[in-house]
Amino acid sequence: MKETLEVGGLTFEVRRSARRKTCSLTVDRGGELVIHSPETANTHELSEWTRSKMLWVHRKLAIKEELAPKVREPEFVTGESFYYLGRAYRLAIVARQEKPLRFDGNRFYLRNDAIISASDLFRDWYVTVGKEWIYRRVAMLLPRIGALPSQVEVRDLGFRWGSCGKSGVLYFNWRVLQFPVRLVDYVIVHELAHLLERHHGPEFWCVLDRALPDWRARQEELKTKVQVIHWCHASMRC
Repeated sequence: MKETLEVGGLTFEVRRSARRKTCSLTVDRGGELVIHSPETANTHELSEWTRSKMLWVHRKLAIKEELAPKVREPEFVTGESFYYLGRAYRLAIVARQEKPLRFDGNRFYLRNDAIISASDLFRDWYVTVGKEWIYRRVAMLLPRIGALPSQVEVRDLGFRWGSCGKSGVLYFNWRVLQFPVRLVDYVIVHELAHLLERHHGPEFWCVLDRALPDWRARQEELKTKVQVIHWCHASMRC
């Protein structure tokens, strides 16, 4: 399983090598933080070394944030469309209702005095609704891979659609709940495949080919859908 280290509120992946004599840090394209470490370095040594590099890390993250494509942000006005599982639902701004944000299966209703916090309200709605839905979908797709995750979580993953964490925990970005089911399935199967193969080597793609033969078409479709929905941008990836 992937080794990770928490330092200063950030999560770093630790990649060890018997050939490496010193530590180094990289910030991957998607903003993922990676410590390249000698095989024998202990956790305390890595933590202290990484802590000494935090200024550099934050500078790199700030540069990536500045250069990242701008996310399509909603305006939160009546008639605006919001996607759930590939279908567009209109938003209505209302003066009174018990909950700040409500969905009745046909339309979203946002209370007028809650517009200022609308982004957080929608995110929380996708997380709450999405966790149960994705949990059921993972269970349905498990036979294609034959590996069982220890846990399934829906949260904000920044630049990533999904992630396979240590101890077999699968994480999914709440933003994927906006896509059609076939594209969410691609993300789920991709992460399930990482339970068997941690890295994107030839063996991983063989697992994906067996489990989801048309995954390439789904991947390309996902790239086009990103352009028309909110809170996403083209550099996001599994």
